[in-house]
Amino acid sequence: MEGPSLRSFPRTFFCCPVELSVGDKIIRREQAQGNLSIHGLFLQAEVLPVDSAVHIKIGAARSVEVDGVVRFCGGGGVGIQFTAPLKADRECLADLIADFTERETLPH
Repeated sequence: MEGPSLRSFPRTFFCCPVELSVGDKIIRREQAQGNLSIHGLFLQAEVLPVDSAVHIKIGAARSVEVDGVVRFCGGGGVGIQFTAPLKADRECLADLIADFTERETLPH
């Protein structure tokens, strides 16, 4: 069992299509896995240079597009912090997080 979370914002597991655009490079994952919060995500993906600007498309029932910056690489993935999402983007992210969280709590 894990101890208390030190994170300021709750995170939820996700598994859905994700597209990352880094410069001219596009990385698509049909069944991307990781965790998501209102301020960023950790995604199991190939190594990307820290401090790289990234455009992220998270495809789900409702897709969300946000810009971010790579803050961490390691542990089999990348940590991306969202940069100044618009109010509408934050609302879509909050809805998406609620949807993923609800799916986690449903019996399988």
